[in-house]
Amino acid sequence: MIGGSTHPEITIFAGRFGSGKTEVAINFALSLARQARATLESGHRARLGVILLDLDIVTPYFRSRETADAMRERGVEVIAPSVVGQHLDTPAITPQILGAIQQRERPTVVDVGGDRQGARALGQFSAAIRERSYTFHYVVNPYRPYTGTLKGLAKSISEIEESARLRVTDLVSNPNLMNETTVGTISEGHSTIQRFAERLDLTIAFICLERPWAEAMGSNHFAEPILALDRFFVQPWE
Repeated sequence: MIGGSTHPEITIFAGRFGSGKTEVAINFALSLARQARATLESGHRARLGVILLDLDIVTPYFRSRETADAMRERGVEVIAPSVVGQHLDTPAITPQILGAIQQRERPTVVDVGGDRQGARALGQFSAAIRERSYTFHYVVNPYRPYTGTLKGLAKSISEIEESARLRVTDLVSNPNLMNETTVGTISEGHSTIQRFAERLDLTIAFICLERPWAEAMGSNHFAEPILALDRFFVQPWE
């Protein structure tokens, strides 16, 4: 659980296909919503709800109104082309996206595509984002193509930054092989990401573990905070 109340107004997640960045963005948004509810229940003021912007136009995740409704029940409002209107082009929802970025009542989480084309969707809002406090996380799974080597990761980050017109601020470690994940998979993969981060002069914001692994390994296993992941969606090939 990523605790504390010092999160920036905008939190951006990018990553190559297969990195798990969409599940990370979803779980992070839900964790913020849970924190807001807990604050309200304790009698303190809190910003109501969280906005999740799905700007991944390459592989859009929220394809149905039912998915968005389920997220809203958990305190997360989804704004995405397939949710705002299934027959609308991306430019048609620009006012909704820009409004979500500029508003100051609720934290905003942004899910961005992991290549030049995907990051370009974010780039058109870069000026508005730079006017706010923001963090730009790059999600890394060293067992996926393009980010399994330092050279590949550096190139991927450079492409994203160029198209998004924003600098990546840190890495998010997400070492896994889906259902074939082991303790060794996690430990070795995270160590690889730590080496990459050091060479790139970046920090690791947190490590992502599916909830059973997070509970089994415990928070003392890693120097970084843990975000426990609940899988909300099953991939088509599973």
